[in-house]
Amino acid sequence: MNNIMKKQLILSLLILLSSLTGCKKFLEEDNKSNIVSDDYYATADGYEKLVNSVYSSLRKVYSSPYLFCAGTDMYVEGRDAQPAGISEYQNLNPDNAEVQTFYTNVYSSIQLCNSALYFNDITAPTANLSMRKGEMKFIRAYYYFLMAQTFGGVSLVTDRFTSPVETFKRNTATETYDFIIKEMTEALSLVPETTTDFGRVTKKTVRHFLAKVYLTRGYESFGSPQDFTTAATLADEAIAGKTLTTSFENLFYPGNEKDPEVLFSIQFDAGSLPSATTGGNTQAAFFGPYQGGSGATQGYPYRTYVLVPTLYTFNTFTENDARFDATFMINLYQRYYDYYDKSADRANLNIKFYYKPKWDTSTDAAWRAIDPAHRNATTIIPYSAAWQASRSTVLDNASPSVKKFDDPKSQFGGATSTRDFFLARLGETYLIAAEAYFKAGNTTLAAQRINEVRRRAAKPGKVAEMAVNPADVNINFILDERARELVGEYHRWFDLKRTGTLMERTKLYNRDIKTNWFDKGINPFLGTNGQFKILRPIPSRAIDLNAGSIEQNPGY
Repeated sequence: MNNIMKKQLILSLLILLSSLTGCKKFLEEDNKSNIVSDDYYATADGYEKLVNSVYSSLRKVYSSPYLFCAGTDMYVEGRDAQPAGISEYQNLNPDNAEVQTFYTNVYSSIQLCNSALYFNDITAPTANLSMRKGEMKFIRAYYYFLMAQTFGGVSLVTDRFTSPVETFKRNTATETYDFIIKEMTEALSLVPETTTDFGRVTKKTVRHFLAKVYLTRGYESFGSPQDFTTAATLADEAIAGKTLTTSFENLFYPGNEKDPEVLFSIQFDAGSLPSATTGGNTQAAFFGPYQGGSGATQGYPYRTYVLVPTLYTFNTFTENDARFDATFMINLYQRYYDYYDKSADRANLNIKFYYKPKWDTSTDAAWRAIDPAHRNATTIIPYSAAWQASRSTVLDNASPSVKKFDDPKSQFGGATSTRDFFLARLGETYLIAAEAYFKAGNTTLAAQRINEVRRRAAKPGKVAEMAVNPADVNINFILDERARELVGEYHRWFDLKRTGTLMERTKLYNRDIKTNWFDKGINPFLGTNGQFKILRPIPSRAIDLNAGSIEQNPGY
């Protein structure tokens, strides 16, 4: 590619990166005037719209679940294929489309943050400028945290571009983490403790993620034991003595997106979408079986039949754990959405499918006899290996569907959900604290933090049975607890990568990776020069367009 073409392509990318999108309520951006952007964003109203577009950019970064969930111990392919490379690693390469899209989307969003920070310095002083600076610094640092976990060290771009830039230095992972911590620490001093403007960054938000940054750095070769101690302290400060008071079922019940336990979320609203079938999120479309193509008329959700739970995911629950019934649709009524629309009358609804857990040892006849009028016609699907769907699965509703993200108000289709997307909540903060205390050598406090999560998760009268002792705490138990608590939430690949268990646990629990590769004597993670593909590859396009020298990640 010659220099002119390169400059034109970089300029085109710059224009793309500078484009802004809308969001909900206080996160709305709508410049209806003809004022040029520099003048408009220097006004109080224009600046607020620019800040709102930064919040909105989170939608684009989280538009696909694959880099967050695929190729882990918790999810495998169902009837349809997942993206090659991401789900099984063997064919993962620098031209992978999912990786390139993620890389581009994050840097596009970082450029919005840079613009918002630039105009923060030149906008007429208002009461909110300092607070907005903290919000923008946090979100930019959060994006760099996503990049550091995914790619290692990356180019730290902090300037607002008004002309093409051809050369970028790739910073080391050490420098990247130092930058993230510095920016989040500064943000912590600028944002408020609480806000009535739900969805904005607060000190609890920053403390939660700063704890996670320190926890993650602690595992790195350049980290230190002090990182774990600092992570535990920050997590406890984010918890601030607050216990988990909302039931797990209610925490994820449609309409409860503003629960005080939600520390940070991506907001959606039907009024802000381009249409009823575009612009929403897709979280509800994954993590369950295909249920047929008539959901629009028969009242059931669209499911893609990919990222279905593994047997490990089902097996990690016990009969004392209320999260099982709160996570999966165990009793599927004649009309799926009647679970929500007729919640007060469930006892009088016919059960179409009953997914019989492994601990239900009653006979089918005994189960039907409890309520013959509503159970005699039920299809009972007992726990078995068939719950872990595969490409050869032909039956609809073959396994329990994850219901946590159901949106009865959404249109039948893909990106149609307008439920908010949780990025941080208090239950996970407790588990961050537990992992940090464990890594710092304090299993007593680690067990205490885990037991708060399990206390909330316990069925009535089963708190003692759910409690764990310090001797029970190890990294595998912590990962199991995160699995139970966070099914379908976009954390798992980062959890396994952080803890150094990605190869081990996918080999043990991911059917596709195990049978397609490890059982054939092939380690799919093994790349060039005997190096493992733990980090994702820097996209070829990013390297080719950079006039500087950018080293590719190990294994590619």
